Amino acid sequence: MLFLRFQLLIFLLNLNLSRCEDKRNSIISALEKATLFLEEQYNELNIDGVFGYRLLQAYLNGTLEKWALVSGLESEQVRVRRLDAKVSALIEKAKRALEKNEPDSYRAFHQALSPGFWKIPHQWVQNDPPVSFSPTNGSCLDLDTSDSCISILLGSGAGGTPCLVPDNCRSIMIKTHCSGYGLSHQLFYFLFAEMKGCSDPLFHNAQYYKSVFCHLMMQINVEAEKQALLGTEGDLFTENILFCGLAGFSDFYKPRWLDIILNWQKRERGCFWMFDSSSPVSEDHHKEARRVKRTEKILEGECASHNTAVAVGAIGGFLHYGF
Repeated sequence: MLFLRFQLLIFLLNLNLSRCEDKRNSIISALEKATLFLEEQYNELNIDGVFGYRLLQAYLNGTLEKWALVSGLESEQVRVRRLDAKVSALIEKAKRALEKNEPDSYRAFHQALSPGFWKIPHQWVQNDPPVSFSPTNGSCLDLDTSDSCISILLGSGAGGTPCLVPDNCRSIMIKTHCSGYGLSHQLFYFLFAEMKGCSDPLFHNAQYYKSVFCHLMMQINVEAEKQALLGTEGDLFTENILFCGLAGFSDFYKPRWLDIILNWQKRERGCFWMFDSSSPVSEDHHKEARRVKRTEKILEGECASHNTAVAVGAIGGFLHYGF
C-alpha cells in the first residue's frame, strides 16, 4: 500500500510538471507571435503599445535571471533569450518612430520606455484578507489629469525636477471609491513613484494604497468574469492583472485568467483583440476607437494597440511568476 501511494505521488508530480511545461511553451509561443507583430507594426504602435512591450522585456529579463538557477529549462531559456534580444531591438526602433509620430507623448513619457526603468517584483503578497479602508467621494481620476500628474512626477515638465506632487494630484490619487481606468491609473501613479524612488510623504503609505486599489481591481475582475462582461471589459480586466501583478500581488496570476488572455490573441497576426460584436468598435471606428481610458489605436486586421500592450505585459508577468 505504501508503495502504491508513493507511485501515485510520483505520477501526480510528473503530471504537474508536464502541465507547467505545456503552459510555459504556450506562453512563450504566444509571445513569439506577439513579437512578430511588433516587428511588422513597430512604426504604427502608439505609446501605450510600445510601453507594453517594454514591460514585457523587463519580465523576460527577470525570467532569465530566475531560470539561471533552475536546471532542465535550457531550451526555454534559449527561446526567451532570443525573444528578449529581439524585443529590445524592436523597442528602440519603435521609440524612434514615436518620437517622430507622437512628439508630445514621447517627450512626457520617454523615461518609462528606457531599459531598466521598470523593476519587476521578486517578492509576492496576496490581498487576502483585504486591507480595511473607508470609501471616499468626489471626482475620480481622468486621462488628462493622469497624464499630467505622471509626467510631472517623471520630471518631464519645463523645470525638469522629478517626484513633484501638485496638490490636485495629491488629493485625487488617494481616492478609494473609484473604478475603471481611473482606479487602475491611481495604482499606476504609485508604481511610477516607486520606480523613480520618490520620497514625498504621499508615498510613505504606498503599500496601503496599492492594497486598497488592487482589492477594488480584483472585485472588478471577478465581477466581469462572473457577469460574462469580458467581451466589453477585457482590456480593463487585463490592465488590472498587469498593474497589480507589477505591484506584487500574486493572486492576479490565476491560470484561468491566463487562458482567457491567450484566447484573445489573433494567432495569424500575433496581436490581441478583446472586443466582441457588441463592443463600440466597428468599421466606422477602424482608425480609432474611443475608450474611457485612452483613444485605442486600431490597426489593420483587427489588431488593437492597447489590447496588445496590456496582454503582452500581463503574459510576461505570468511567465515570470511561475510557469
